Parts: sequence; C-alpha cells; structure tokens
Amino acid sequence: MASGPHGGGVPATDVAFVCPACRGPLTARRGTFACAACIRAYPVLDGIPDFRVFPDPYLDVEEDRRRAARVLEAMDGHDLRGLLEYYWSLSDITPVALRRAFIRGALQGEAKARRLLRVLDEGTPPGSDPPRSLLEVGSGTGALLVAAAGRAPRVVGVDIAMRWLHLSRRRFLDHGLPAPTLVCACAERLPFPDGSFDVVVSAATLEMTRDPGQALAESARVLAPRGTALINTGNRFSLAREPHVQLWGVGFLPRPWQVAWVRWRRGVDFSKIRPLSLRELDRLASPHFPTRHVAAADAADETVAELPPLRRAQVALYRGLRRVKALRPLLLRVAPEWDVRLAKEG
Repeated sequence: MASGPHGGGVPATDVAFVCPACRGPLTARRGTFACAACIRAYPVLDGIPDFRVFPDPYLDVEEDRRRAARVLEAMDGHDLRGLLEYYWSLSDITPVALRRAFIRGALQGEAKARRLLRVLDEGTPPGSDPPRSLLEVGSGTGALLVAAAGRAPRVVGVDIAMRWLHLSRRRFLDHGLPAPTLVCACAERLPFPDGSFDVVVSAATLEMTRDPGQALAESARVLAPRGTALINTGNRFSLAREPHVQLWGVGFLPRPWQVAWVRWRRGVDFSKIRPLSLRELDRLASPHFPTRHVAAADAADETVAELPPLRRAQVALYRGLRRVKALRPLLLRVAPEWDVRLAKEG
C-alpha cells in the first residue's frame, strides 16, 4: 500500500487490522481494506487508513477529508506553528481567543507528553521488560508519538480526525523523524485484534468520546494480558478553568445547563465534551480494569515556565498541596485533571 508524500504509509507487516464494525478479518486491496463479513470497505487516504464507523464530533467525514486535503496542500510551506495557525484560520466558528489557546496547547504538547511517559515509567515495576508496542488513542498533533519515538519497536497513533493525523506529519518532519503508523478510527471501535499492544496511552480524549465506557472497554480489549493503560483526562469538578473553553466552574452546573452557559459565554458548542467525575470514571473503568490508580496530575515544568506570574504562583500552591499526604484525597476530587493508571489482568 503506497505511502503518501509525507511518509505516512501503512507498513503491511507492522500492524494487523480487523474490521472495527464486526472484528472480522480484512482483505487488503489497492487503496482499500475490505471486510467480507459485513460488506464494508475502508479507504486508505494518502497513506492513512480510514476505519471510522462514525464521524468526529465536529465535522462530517467529507468535510474532515476536505480539511485534511487543505492541510496536506499547505504542509510544505509551514512549520508546525505555521500549519496550526493556517488550520485554525479555516474555522469560522471558533473564537480567536480559543484558537490561540488551542495552538499554544499543541505547541506545548511535547512537554506534557514527556511528563506522561515519566508517569508511565514510574509506575512500571523494576526489572519489567520494556514494552514492544504502544498505542496512543487520540494522537492529535502527534506530540506523544514524537516523545515516544524509540521507546518501543511498534508505536501507533489513532485519531478520529483525519485532518489531525495529516497535520501531525508536520511535527515528525520538523523533528526529522519518520511518521509512525497513523490510523483514523473511533476510540469506541478500534480496528486491531485483541491483545495487540503492551501499552495504551490517551490524553485529553476520553472526555471527547461518544461513549467513554466503550472507549475504556476497547482500550482493555486491545491490550495484551498484564498490559497497562495510562489515561490523562479532565475532572468535571475541577476548581481550575475548563481547558476546552477556558471557563471557570462549568462542571459544577447540571449537565443540561452546561451547553447553554458555554454558548452564552464563549459562543461555542460544549455538547460534545463530557468531563467525568471521579465516581463516574471509576464506575466506567472497573468492569475492564481490576487494578486502578488515580492521581492528581502535575503540570510539565516547561509549560509552567511559560505561564504568567499569577498562574505560576497558583501552580506552586497546587504542587505544595499535592505533597501533603493528608490533603491528597480532597485534592483528587478538585484537581484540574487526573493521571489514571489501569492494569489489565494476566
């Protein structure tokens, strides 16, 4: 299967795929994966297979593919920052302030990714074999995939948005790295056989899924026995600003009121974002992961260094509270986000 112009081909011997709808076998044909069992065909678009069974929350499939094509056309003329600015210039519904916040977050993504990988290492028992395969669900602009390069022989990124997968290629080019295997698919319907990966990582994605319980079930399904999932996700009842819309206190409102409040304050749709409470998270994860550890997430030092003085002082206070053992249970309930380590049974 041919690679696209920016090195995003699918190595036929590297990753096994199954039909995301029925989990049946697929036949690879030129430019397509076909499922005989449920009579579905999944195209390969510029080197990236499209295994979606439903579209992403904000754009239908055809519009997403059109945006992806425009990203590819512009890629050679921009570095990552320039390409992000170009992409967000295409949006006529996202306020300028939020566009700037999203660009800043993407550019700081590698610092957060390195922190998450340290969390993963710190939770690994001494003497354990290094993972041979790592899957990121919700790989976005590729920050964690870049940070994880070389950590495992097989690193795969999945995202529901084709446009982000193509945009992430710019990050790999900027680092002089070959693009890993990139796959367009739904977190709730991953196109991989059972037990395909030693590690699954997902950041700022669970709250964006249609069905977070099913997304967790799929992460457990594709994990090998004794595999680990690391989920970084926002807290509904955080005392900090909601990161997707930069508003205080959204999660404390009844869910039916949140959409109207955000639309009034920010002029954007909040109906597709559903941060979980600690109780909800545990209820959804417990059927699939018998071992669960939730910690209040820290911020990456590199990110903190770029904050204005007042925000740096707030982070310093938060870090101080994290060190007080007696306060940790309370802090866990109001922390901005969590690092959730989940272990699958052997």
